[in-house]
Amino acid sequence: MEDKELRELKREINIRIEGVRQENEMFKKRVSVIFNLFLPGIGHFIYGSSYIKGIITFLLFLSYNIIFFNVILPNIDTRIAIIIIYYLPAIVIWMISLIMVSSLER
Repeated sequence: MEDKELRELKREINIRIEGVRQENEMFKKRVSVIFNLFLPGIGHFIYGSSYIKGIITFLLFLSYNIIFFNVILPNIDTRIAIIIIYYLPAIVIWMISLIMVSSLER
């Protein structure tokens, strides 16, 4: 009798533990996406997936911003449309990184 009750209790506990694990994974994914909105590539580190992808994305975004603000921006017109066109590669890197993080699964 006790053995049957213990097995049932163990099964219920395992179901609850699995539910908590799934909730933890969903929370981790949401936090990774939110952080990736602020700094591209950081979401990979928080989620714990591919650190190399995170480093590459972060360095691409950072290097393009450095090039844009130090080299490109001083040498172009001040019209907003031209500035946006030249900044599009950084936005593309940002969005691709966001898509990569939001599609991560363990």
